[in-house]
Amino acid sequence: MTDRSPLVSVVVPTYNRPERLVRSLESVAEQTYERLEIVVVDDGSETPAEAALEPLRGDFPHELVVIRHDENRGANAARNTGLSAASGEFLAFLDDDDEWAPSKVARQVETFRRAPDDVGLVYTALRIVDDEGTVVRTTDASAAGDVTRTLLCRNVIGSFSCVMVRAAAAADAGPLDEAFPSWQDLDWYIRISENWRVRPIADPLVTNHAGGHDRITDDLESLVGETYPRFVRKHRPRAATYGRVFERKVCGWAAFRVGAWYALPAGRYGTARRFLRRALALYPLEPQFFLYAAIAAGGEPAQSAFERTKRTVLRDRS
Repeated sequence: MTDRSPLVSVVVPTYNRPERLVRSLESVAEQTYERLEIVVVDDGSETPAEAALEPLRGDFPHELVVIRHDENRGANAARNTGLSAASGEFLAFLDDDDEWAPSKVARQVETFRRAPDDVGLVYTALRIVDDEGTVVRTTDASAAGDVTRTLLCRNVIGSFSCVMVRAAAAADAGPLDEAFPSWQDLDWYIRISENWRVRPIADPLVTNHAGGHDRITDDLESLVGETYPRFVRKHRPRAATYGRVFERKVCGWAAFRVGAWYALPAGRYGTARRFLRRALALYPLEPQFFLYAAIAAGGEPAQSAFERTKRTVLRDRS
């Protein structure tokens, strides 16, 4: 590593999770890449994050800046504050309940170095573990190139903790939309993808501790009342530039995500049925829309049978 290596700014939003924050930053300290600046944004925690980080400062190998919001403004606002303070050529994010593998930053910088100049975002796969440390699932990281059409339907990039972005690409996209309670990552990736290409790293270099289930995406009411309608209003015109059929497909996928990925796991079968019927009405050409609509129609017994079958298939494949 030399002084010519590009500076990477790491934005870490945090709120009321001091132990997890320390664990996350310890994974930053173990990075094999040396030119890092760390911007922790304390989003109005009841006990300031600065106090939790004090024991780290003596041995922490990188510049560590803590910015505090006087009141809780949400994760999007915290990330925007961090982006405004960052000075690196590349920008990375780390949620305070995630950890990085030691080679994560180095491999992303190397991927950028080998890629054409029009690559603006590099992402990795994600390993999700429960409270006991058992791997629940590992995400796929294979979508590459011009991914705007794919992203309009579903988030194939994943968590903020998995991405590294050129500062120029972030500037082109503009700040995160703070009006989104969730899906803010997908909204931002779509905007980046309109002018920049994407490269994946297939290995799971990020671990997410999902056992607590305390993420904003667990709030189904805000998803239905705010996130979903805002996403459709904002991105429907983009989808329409690819034709009327694709516009309906994008709206169908948005409804499907609400019904199948949020309402159904939460046991909200009425909401699931409503959104899955909407998905089918908009775009009846997607087979899994029919599958999940049937599961929602069958309620808890059908969902339990489906989950048992899925676990058996996954176990047999492993």
